[in-house]
Amino acid sequence: MKPPALGLYIHVPFCTNQCDYCHFYKQSPSQSAIQQFFQNIQQERDYWQFVWEQRPFETIFWGGGNPSCLIPDELIALGNLCPTSKILKEWSVEVSPTAINQAKLQALHSLPVTRLSMGIQSFNPTILHQLGRRQTPTDAFKAYDALRSAGFNNINLDLIFPPDFSDLTLWRQDLETAISLNPEHLSTYCLTYETTSGPFTPQHHQTVDIDKEANFYLFTWDFLNAHGYQQYEVSNFAKPGFECRHNKNTWLMQEWLGWGPSAASQWNHQRFQNSTHLPYAPGPHNSTPSLTPDELCKDHLIFGLRLCEGINLSELQKQFPSVNLERYQSLWQHFCAQGLTTLNHSILRCTQRGMLLADSLAVAILLR
Repeated sequence: MKPPALGLYIHVPFCTNQCDYCHFYKQSPSQSAIQQFFQNIQQERDYWQFVWEQRPFETIFWGGGNPSCLIPDELIALGNLCPTSKILKEWSVEVSPTAINQAKLQALHSLPVTRLSMGIQSFNPTILHQLGRRQTPTDAFKAYDALRSAGFNNINLDLIFPPDFSDLTLWRQDLETAISLNPEHLSTYCLTYETTSGPFTPQHHQTVDIDKEANFYLFTWDFLNAHGYQQYEVSNFAKPGFECRHNKNTWLMQEWLGWGPSAASQWNHQRFQNSTHLPYAPGPHNSTPSLTPDELCKDHLIFGLRLCEGINLSELQKQFPSVNLERYQSLWQHFCAQGLTTLNHSILRCTQRGMLLADSLAVAILLR
């Protein structure tokens, strides 16, 4: 059997803006911290050489933090630490509108990075202020034009629903502005505040109106599909041929290595995470447990139901012959009876209503 696709994720932890909603590990850039980061990435490359020499990476993704806060020479140096081969299908990098410039874009294009994901979040000044973003709508437009001028033809824009789902009209305006730029991909996310991510005021801790949240999701799905962006996951939409390969491989529970502080890996039936500080020791720890076939199978089911294509249960049974999928049969029947899923020719797929309740379906699967 062909081994699963192998991806590489590099977490670049440096960011000059501490957004309230962002709970990813990050720190302010300093010369000493950046030097330590590069030393750790070199150690990761050396440690995992026995893997990537035998199974070259099919996808690479740099996230953060903010990779684009590195200077051009640092971007080139980081790119040179990434093992590449002829089978590399996608190389994505997250960028910020206020950190990117032509010199950095030229450096990324030369590596060659093939896909950029820009965190717009909103084109509305009031919402940007609520989110703690320093950028302006003008910054976003200029940055997008710069990405195109640098030769990038695969661009994703990240958008965040207005806080507390306050105004559907403002959200529609954000979507209309985004599609007017004609990116190849759009990601739309629900704002969540965590106690560890910044100021946790009563305003941030209001109870979300579930019906209002559902209306935002349904409007978004219908609007983007009507404008040529095919939904392929709960929060992700793409023009034909522009789905994010790296993220989709992750949702399909393929294997990936995570380099950098806080980066997670899934490899050889193990899932582990690097320490959330610099420096750190690469690789799984001796105490890292192996995931059982049942645990891996449940993850396939949970993440597969977030994908619009659903799950082929017959193929899943072949992949996990020791797992008795029949024990889920009554659960599938319940989901279908409630209008949450359909089951045709062994393909289990969420309906729109099921997509809205994907987290609840996941809990039911975990408890089975």
